[in-house]
Amino acid sequence: MNSPGAGFLSKPVAELPSSRLLRNIRGIIFDFDGTLFDNSLIPFYLTLAYPPDLLRLWKERLVRKYFAGCDYTSPEEYYKAFFKVFGKVCLRSSKRISAWYFNRFMPRMVKVLKKHYRARPGAIELFRRFNDLANGRTGDPLPPEASNFPPGFPKVAVYSDYPSLKERMEALGIIPDPQVLLYGPESFGAQKPAARPFRRIAGDLGVVPEEMLVIGDREDTDGLGAFKAGMRFFCLETGHKRYFRLDPYRSPKMKIGERKGPSLLMYAGTWDELIELLMEKYG
Repeated sequence: MNSPGAGFLSKPVAELPSSRLLRNIRGIIFDFDGTLFDNSLIPFYLTLAYPPDLLRLWKERLVRKYFAGCDYTSPEEYYKAFFKVFGKVCLRSSKRISAWYFNRFMPRMVKVLKKHYRARPGAIELFRRFNDLANGRTGDPLPPEASNFPPGFPKVAVYSDYPSLKERMEALGIIPDPQVLLYGPESFGAQKPAARPFRRIAGDLGVVPEEMLVIGDREDTDGLGAFKAGMRFFCLETGHKRYFRLDPYRSPKMKIGERKGPSLLMYAGTWDELIELLMEKYG
């Protein structure tokens, strides 16, 4: 799997008018973990919730990294492979480790989010705005076949590499409308940055990839997936790293500035700047 290299520094979103970032955008994919909320210290709080699972939590993260970018085309095949490896490193059967994952680990994660985390400022209001527009501003849910965002307003999806997305969003107080589509590994049998899920989401929204904007906090998963799918990418600055234009064609041996192929402009900025741009454009 290619990794994004350090190319040119991206231009801060503060210098970019919303018309440039959001030009011709008809669909938006939000990452969840780290994007709609700051997920700092989540391994610590998960361990604090049940210390005996410390080693298992560490192994889960290692196995997840091992499967980054893998695409098994079906959820059944993905989970079969995932739990086979995870069970092996934990000295447990696939069935037993799968039961732990869905019956203990994910419910615990929901509880940790509800107790220790909050949605980023403005995120709840932003999704309420999406809900109002999806419901024709009436506040009353419409049947899916009758409900639609108004012309000029992008359709919205949220995509996470962990399951139980609806429950985790609600733990933060974000109540998504049925017209806001939710996706996890159980939706595709794949893990970011595989390109097929991104293209599939665009298809479900009825939008071509060139008119999609992916908003995430990691260029190696959200950004590279967007690049592979031919989508625009906004990288949320969290203060933990530097931000570059994505350049998967760049070899580690190449000098900074050298490229073998095209690069996709990665817009970068803070959450406040992003909310301001979205509300300026669609508020």
